[in-house]
Amino acid sequence: MAGELDDALSARFQACCLNYNKYITEIFGDKYAIDKYLSFSLQFSKLNKEQRELIEDYKLPETIETYIKTFDAGLTEEEFNSEEYATRYLFVPKTANRPGQADRVIEFVKEDSELAVGLNKEYVLIKEAEKTKYLAGQIVKLMKEKGFLKFSMHKHTELWKEYDAKNPKYNYGGLVAGKHWYWYKKWLDFVENHCNENTEIYC
Repeated sequence: MAGELDDALSARFQACCLNYNKYITEIFGDKYAIDKYLSFSLQFSKLNKEQRELIEDYKLPETIETYIKTFDAGLTEEEFNSEEYATRYLFVPKTANRPGQADRVIEFVKEDSELAVGLNKEYVLIKEAEKTKYLAGQIVKLMKEKGFLKFSMHKHTELWKEYDAKNPKYNYGGLVAGKHWYWYKKWLDFVENHCNENTEIYC
């Protein structure tokens, strides 16, 4: 991809990747998620002078440009701004200013920062958000409320041990203050999906 074509379609492709991972986990379960293996795409080669000139000279074919504009015009404002349609991030080049200081590939811009104020509206601002946390007892209670009356604390313990759910690489939960374990919504969704697939056991 290059130039105008990349500008026109890359946000849609990013959304397709996220949607693929979202629905494959909803349909087949979190153990089939690919985000833990393919978190980022990295560029391993620089563009030479000739390649850069080709990109600068590239113009999006009128038929493609017209199709994209016509399609976008038919969307509602909510659909057009949805991250499921096009996901956009702001990447900020940054150099470490002292030895041993790591550079980050992605810089998240705070909504109230000076840079964010001047951003074009087509960029998405990433807001810092505290993840919702659940104790094991809350998860058991929520499952019972959904009709899985045989789902117990013992069953929950067996489940997280079977799937090694406290392994940090899965990001299902974490320790708070170094001693209390809380589960994230990602684990709650996994448990509910598991119960739905095994109604003969839990209902």
